[in-house]
Amino acid sequence: MIKHLTILTALTLTVSALDNAYLETVSEGIKNYHAEVITYNAPEHEIPMVEKTKKSQISTPTITKEERVSVVNKEINNYNDIKIFKTKEIEPINYTNTISLNKLQVSEKKQKFFHMILPAILISKANLKLKRERVLSLMSTPKEELLKEDREFLENLYKTYKTEDNKKLVNRLKTHPVSIILAQAAIESAWGESRFFKKGNNIFGMWSYNKNEPRIKALGTRNGKAIYVKKYATLSDAIDDYFVVIGRGAYKSFRKQRDITDDPLKLVEYLVNYCELREKYTNKLKKFIVNNKLREFDDFKIASQSHI
Repeated sequence: MIKHLTILTALTLTVSALDNAYLETVSEGIKNYHAEVITYNAPEHEIPMVEKTKKSQISTPTITKEERVSVVNKEINNYNDIKIFKTKEIEPINYTNTISLNKLQVSEKKQKFFHMILPAILISKANLKLKRERVLSLMSTPKEELLKEDREFLENLYKTYKTEDNKKLVNRLKTHPVSIILAQAAIESAWGESRFFKKGNNIFGMWSYNKNEPRIKALGTRNGKAIYVKKYATLSDAIDDYFVVIGRGAYKSFRKQRDITDDPLKLVEYLVNYCELREKYTNKLKKFIVNNKLREFDDFKIASQSHI
């Protein structure tokens, strides 16, 4: 019971689905993905498995014009609108919606899914890198000597990442390989077929505690209470939120390992708090990364001229 309560209260991410039947469906689909098209039918009692961020912990840092990537907003009307990138420097396309890819052949579905999520990951990583570099540049300046805009910049980050220690902040702003995030995205959104993903760009089933923010009501309840998940304007917004949650809370050992290695197969071992499946989940991630050759995406980056 104690272990279960600990998992429920941890700042963890989770699969966007929702019960054991769903997990078995996704697991079997992943295992057999090389051979058949995966379909997904959401269970009637669809709810996220693990509670994540408390209402009091929800905040978004202010990003000034100097600390962000210039993006191109794009709506997906059909799968042909998803650009397949031929080089490792890609355009910062900010997709504002998703579509089902379930009617495509397996190989094309996989390619389209990964390239639909890829720009959002790289945009978020680039933005965090800019913030991190700015924090590093301010660390040697006494607080009382900082410019007002620099103090506000740091204060916003302190609030978001739950620390006023600049060294810890730098650690929390660090990111990790694209391959890990792509694997999680595919697993947790059931290859983009989950209701939360299609209706709210919610890749990871992130919960909502704020009735004033855009959100979606889950079909089931938790302890008799209604459950809501966040509805994001774009895929990039969903990835931004993902990095905030990973950057604080129950992922201390994972963050520590990010400073030691970039090897995704080693790093995923420290994501045991991500899902109630724990070691089974991390082993699934390893196999998924290898079988889908996702490490090839770890060298991709946003085109340098995209910074403003």
